[in-house]
This record gives sequence, C-alpha cells and structure tokens, in this order.
Amino acid sequence: MSCRPQTVCALRESAVHLICSYSPTIKPQQIFWFSPKERAKWRNEDDPEDLALDSDYAGRVRYTDTQSGSTLTITDLRERDSGEYQLMVITGGGERSKSSAFRLTVTDLQVRVDPDTVQPRKLTCITSCALTSASYYWSKNGGRISGKTNQSTRVSSSDPGSYSCSVVTGSHEIYSSSVCIFGENCWNVSYSDRRLCAVEGSSVDFLCTYSHPSHLTVNEAFWHYEPGTNPKDLSLDERFAGRVEFLGDKQGNCSLRMRDVRKNDSGEYHFRFVTNTEAFFGKPGVILNVTDLQVSSGPSSPSQSQTITLSCSSTCTVPNNPTYIWSKNREPVTNKPTKYNKLYLESASSEDIRQYSCALGSREGLERSEMLMLIAVTIVAVIVIVIIIGSVWKCFVVRRRRTAERDMAVQTPKPGDDTYTALNPVTMSSSDYDTLTNVTGAPSDTYSTLNPATLESDYDTLTVSLQRS
Repeated sequence: MSCRPQTVCALRESAVHLICSYSPTIKPQQIFWFSPKERAKWRNEDDPEDLALDSDYAGRVRYTDTQSGSTLTITDLRERDSGEYQLMVITGGGERSKSSAFRLTVTDLQVRVDPDTVQPRKLTCITSCALTSASYYWSKNGGRISGKTNQSTRVSSSDPGSYSCSVVTGSHEIYSSSVCIFGENCWNVSYSDRRLCAVEGSSVDFLCTYSHPSHLTVNEAFWHYEPGTNPKDLSLDERFAGRVEFLGDKQGNCSLRMRDVRKNDSGEYHFRFVTNTEAFFGKPGVILNVTDLQVSSGPSSPSQSQTITLSCSSTCTVPNNPTYIWSKNREPVTNKPTKYNKLYLESASSEDIRQYSCALGSREGLERSEMLMLIAVTIVAVIVIVIIIGSVWKCFVVRRRRTAERDMAVQTPKPGDDTYTALNPVTMSSSDYDTLTNVTGAPSDTYSTLNPATLESDYDTLTVSLQRS
C-alpha cells in the first residue's frame, strides 16, 4: 500500500485527510482505520479495532473508500488526536495487511512577542505546522483589526491592549490566546476551550479567566446566551433556572458550570463583566454542542470476524473514567463481555442489535449506587432479624405465662401450713382421722392403723402422702 503524506501537522479544531491506495487487484472484504495509541481500549491488544467505534472519535471520522484506496477524514481535531494512524485491509480469504503509519501532530496558534523589538512591538502568529495559503487576522480587545492580514504585525505604545490572531480553515476560524501589549492589565476574556461538546443530561464546565485595567472595579459579572444589545444573565433566565452556577468571582475567574444540559442549550455563550466605567465581553464566545448517545455496530477485529461489536458513543468527548451501562429491552446486560465503550456479541441479527441501548454514568456514581444497594440490603436484613427475634421472644413469654398459670392452678401444699401443724399426734382425735380420710380420699383404715404412740415417727410419711394428694 502507498500512503501519503507520512507526516501531517494540523491546527486544533481543523480537519485532516489521510490517504492510502492499494492495487485494484485486491478485493477487500473489510476496510477500517485504527490508531495504535488506542490499543488499551481494544478487547485484544493484538487485534486492532475500528477507529469509528472509538468514543473519542465517534462522529468525527469519515471513511471514503474506492476500489483502490481509502481516505480517513478527522474533523474538529483535538491535541490528544496526535499520534499514529494506519489502514487495515482484510480480504475474503481472511488475509490482512496494514499500511505504514501516518504521524499526525495537532497544534494550536500562538502569538509570539519579539523580544528584540521594543518600540513598536513585533507580534507574529505562529504554529508548529507549516500552513499554506493561510489568511491571518488580528484582533484587539476582541475586535477585528481591519486591514491587517499578514502573519506579523506591529503595535506601538500608543495602542496598548490585548492582541490575538486567527486563521480561517474551511468553515472554521481558529483563534490564538490573547497577549497583553504595553500594559500590566488589559481588557481580556480568555476561554480554555472555544468549542465544547456534552452528552445530553450531563454537566459541562466553561473554564474562563479575565482581566481589566487595574484602576477599575468590577461591579457585575455574568454569562449570557448569544450576543445581543440587552444580554440577560443566564442565572436569571427561566430556561436555565437551577441548572447554571457561576464558579467565578470579581477577581479574574469567570468559570461557569451548566448541569443537566439539553439539546436546545446548543449555541454560543459569552462572559461579560461591567466595571465602574464600561462593560466588556469575550468574543468570539464558547460554542456548546449537546448531543445524545448512539449505538453503532461493526465487526470486532480480523481474528474475531464472527464477533459483532456494539459501540456506545457520541460526537462529544466523554468524562474521565466513564462507566458504560448496556441494556437490552430495558433490562441490564451483565452476561456479555465489555471493554470501555464496547459490547461484544458472538452473533446477532439486525433485529437483535436494535434491542440494545446504552447509557453513560461515572464510576463514582456506580460505586454510590452499589453502596446504597448494600445499605438497603443490610437494613432489610436487620429488620428481618429483629422480627424473628421478636417472634421467638413472644413465643417464649407466652409459654412462660401459660406455665405459670398452670402452676398456679395446682394448689400445692407447703410444709408448715396449718394443715400439718394442726396434726398433733398426741391430741389427734377420732374426728381428726375422719377429716384426713375426707381430704386425702384414703380408706379410713389407713389412719386407724396409726398408733398414737408411734404417730410421731410416722408424721413425715403422712406429710409426704398429703403432698402427693
């Protein structure tokens, strides 16, 4: 295969085209591009997987295939896209071949202040990429300077301010960060990212710093949606009520957090601050794109041609350490192999694939859910144990009560009662013998045989007999 160019340099937020060609005699059954730097996300690190299924590239890569070649297009380039890229071609016989590696470098624009010039200062718009036929533009305090379209410009001490440069590539204008010329503190609003993307329902941070002449005081600072003559503070807009939080202050931090983002939140946002003399806002602003998750499918790898890979992704970059949750017909999928944003199926029909869906969570949220589930199970277990102990105790108390009642129903004479102390062997009369006969139910001759002379010695035997009766 022949690929060109081998080394590519491109600006952040721009697009790049990588082209490979092969002999028309090759009849590929499968073609895809991959990047070795993403091998940690593959099911098997020795089997490359389709770049289009990677969550970091979803929606940003496009293949243009012909009978003799393939072109990889990556849009909205990010600095972490820097690395090697290769084409994989698999024939009907299972033979596979891969191209030599492209080396892509993604860089940003910068304004360099020439240290050898004092008055006027020379400013140059630079990048590590060799840009061809580029049109440069210069801005002061966020406003375009007309007539200056060269890569370099000069600024006199009578024109201090915050300067930046930009380059137009395709349909996008790419901006550098601003530098303050001839002044300790300039009017400036600097956004860490001018283009943000978020998954619907997630949160996103607009990181931002600002400055102003030191003799001024900030009275008001807020974010607003789209530029206008009467900008409205997002926190006072019913559409964003309870979903935006200003993380900044009046000292230079102007960051904003937006929660539970919705598709209609997509658009351009600006930070504005008002001093005791005038107002200033950062332009161009931050463009937010809100999208949802999509499930796409494709073969897993050359060595697993029968395996179907489902990918959960969006055109946005997902948060760090994401957790992908897979479901089939709204039921959690726990018996299929997964890795990163992919679910692997040994075989599946088109109808079966359509039954799968995915959701995005965080590991912290998953751990919190597992902890809550453990607490709930523990509480239920404790309640069951308490109920069992209560039931056993109740049965024990009832049994003790019944035993006590039964014992009280039996009139058990006790030694020392008057019944026994009244039986004086010396003074016992015949009428006393009749009483004993009636009480014990013993035949009368039992007592008639008791000799008064020996009655005292038989007293204990008589007592035992009475107790048994």
